[in-house]
Amino acid sequence: MIRIIFIGLMLTVSSFIFAGKTSTVNSKETTVLVFGKVVDKISGEEITGAEILIDNKIIYSDLNGNFTALININNVDAEIKYISYKDTKVKVNPFSYNTITIELASK
Repeated sequence: MIRIIFIGLMLTVSSFIFAGKTSTVNSKETTVLVFGKVVDKISGEEITGAEILIDNKIIYSDLNGNFTALININNVDAEIKYISYKDTKVKVNPFSYNTITIELASK
């Protein structure tokens, strides 16, 4: 009898645990990881250290011009800044499975 009560209690507790995890997963479905690369518009060379403002976060491109960002799928605007280049605003497609290439033009 005690075993039956114990098993019932364990099943009840585990259902609450899994229910909580399911709701947490569903709340994160609105974000997606995007990959990008910042390059010079004319030469195609990678731009290191470009400032990318996306989803109210500032990130910087790495030594190869690459960046990654976890963004909300409803907020897809990005603003890119770098010294001696024109500030650029782009729309980011969060459903693109390829790397987004952003070209900056010289001032």
